[in-house]
Amino acid sequence: MKKLFSTITLVAAATATAPSSLQAAPLDADQQQQVRELIRSTLVENPDILVEAINELRNRELQAQEDARKASLEAKKDELFNTPGDPFIGNPKGKLAMVYFADYNCGFCKRQDPVLEQMVKQYPDLKVIYKELPVLGETSREAAELVLAAHANHPDIYQKLHQRLMSKPGGHDSASIAAALKAEGLDAEALKKKVDTNIRAKVDNNIRLASELGIRGTPAMVFADEVLGGFTNAEQLSEKIKSRLN
Repeated sequence: MKKLFSTITLVAAATATAPSSLQAAPLDADQQQQVRELIRSTLVENPDILVEAINELRNRELQAQEDARKASLEAKKDELFNTPGDPFIGNPKGKLAMVYFADYNCGFCKRQDPVLEQMVKQYPDLKVIYKELPVLGETSREAAELVLAAHANHPDIYQKLHQRLMSKPGGHDSASIAAALKAEGLDAEALKKKVDTNIRAKVDNNIRLASELGIRGTPAMVFADEVLGGFTNAEQLSEKIKSRLN
């Protein structure tokens, strides 16, 4: 390793002390071969150098990804937290807002939902904004559109309907979606006629927004400065919320 550093130092020194009007002569073929051999032997004798280099590259890539995500969060802040008509639970004027991307066919979302309901009870200054993200097939999209249509026309029913759809084990089909609607006094066929271009656009915008934030699945929870991908248990989520409220 010392040999490698010595060679690099000598080359750098020779370049630095050369007259500014002259260009440093390139290494000839023999010198290039000597440098290659020296680097090779150094890496063979000290393989940790390569491991350190790979780790450093990986760390830089992760940092670049994190920086890009934070910049994206800042740029999309209004879309995330101030989109008119988004369903929510908790305090409408809470000090802390969190966006929740979910799919009614997602098993982990079915586990995440009760945790979020627990959080809004535990933290009166928390607002949880729902963004339907149908990524698990046609019935995910069907459920998302019908739920949003129900919210637009019967906002008082939304939370009960959401909970009912999430409480069913496994995935949904059209019959189970219709049954959930019926249980809340709604007719699926009548509601389908109210799924207009605005509702379809809202779902499409949710999908686009999630993609732009690097979200590839559900559940996902988004604070103004962080994206939590996958299921997050009550203890972990509570710490995230508490640290931002304090």
